Amino acid sequence: MEKLKKNRLWLLGVILVSYFVVGFPDGAFTVSWLGIADEMQGMTTAHTGYILVGYSITYTLAGVLLSRLNRFMKLQTVYLYGLVIMALGFVGLALSPNFALVLATITVYGFGTGLMASSMNSYMAKHFTARHNNWMHCFWGAGATLSPIIMGQMMAVLTWRAGYFVITGILVVVAILLLISMYKKIWIDDEDEPDQATTEQAASKKRYLTKTWHQVVEILTFFFLGGTDYTLVFFTGAALMARGQATLETVAIFSAVYYVSMTAGRMFFGWAAKWLREVPIVRIGAAIAVAGIGVLYFTGHVSGMALAGFGLGPMLPTLVSDSSNRFTPRILSKIVGYELAAFGAGIAVLFFLTSQLMYFISYEALFPLGLAFIVLVFLCNEVLARALKACNKKQ
Repeated sequence: MEKLKKNRLWLLGVILVSYFVVGFPDGAFTVSWLGIADEMQGMTTAHTGYILVGYSITYTLAGVLLSRLNRFMKLQTVYLYGLVIMALGFVGLALSPNFALVLATITVYGFGTGLMASSMNSYMAKHFTARHNNWMHCFWGAGATLSPIIMGQMMAVLTWRAGYFVITGILVVVAILLLISMYKKIWIDDEDEPDQATTEQAASKKRYLTKTWHQVVEILTFFFLGGTDYTLVFFTGAALMARGQATLETVAIFSAVYYVSMTAGRMFFGWAAKWLREVPIVRIGAAIAVAGIGVLYFTGHVSGMALAGFGLGPMLPTLVSDSSNRFTPRILSKIVGYELAAFGAGIAVLFFLTSQLMYFISYEALFPLGLAFIVLVFLCNEVLARALKACNKKQ
């Protein structure tokens, strides 16, 4: 028992450190794109739409395939393969001579990122709590914050290509760490959990959501959440610039404040998860995010961005963790894979929808759309919470 607890602590450390690199693709590209567009003549911001869609498609595909891959290999093995694919994508991107290959290699590391995110979120939902999952996503935020700094420094002294080689070197170190952890056998499998017979007996008596529409609503929750997150961080600056409430120089501050506040939200609610269950955390987070959008709409002040990031921060890890309470362990990896796939699909579809409405109607469309997406996340979560409560009453 003591050895298992010690291994669990070491394992959590390995997971937190390794999940740090899952934030690299998002953060590094925001800076490297400037160098790519400057080097490859004829590329404009319109090309980023193709890149985002290509990345989202393969990220989504990875989530869909997770349950099938999990039949043949353990989740931690899927995670390691995802890391290797991400590294290969980075190397390919660093060597790409034109936009076609840039797009192709980004779809490659999109698949790797999707495998890593879906497999580790599924693993955390099975073996850890919402507290630990929020901490894990804090490390994603740290990676998304540090990678642009690494890329910026390398572009200052060499090129964006050198930046991706340095980032790939970090991935190699993390891969070695994962291999050592697997060799030392510190990863927890289902059969390794203490009192497994008691756990299985309790699970057999527990009521789960079993209807197809339950799974559909769960997936829609993540679809709307994906759209909320990315549309706010990408378009708020443009909307406020159109009003004259922000300048090109200050737009970056809004994105930085959002990600810092998101990480702070995950740290805070990871700590608060000792006392709060998943559903109240989602309710509080949604309320704070709505307040943040209200501040942005009425004042355009950066504090609104801070509130939105703080409120939305714990939503993804907490909703993933709550999946283990709602769905039977037998289908959990499939559900979490679909959740992360829907999150990726929401990024692409709702990002595109928002961009079109902002272009054809008004930049002001961002704020009611962002509010609507958060409300839809909240309503989907409430429907499932009530459905599970009704199931337990029948017991």
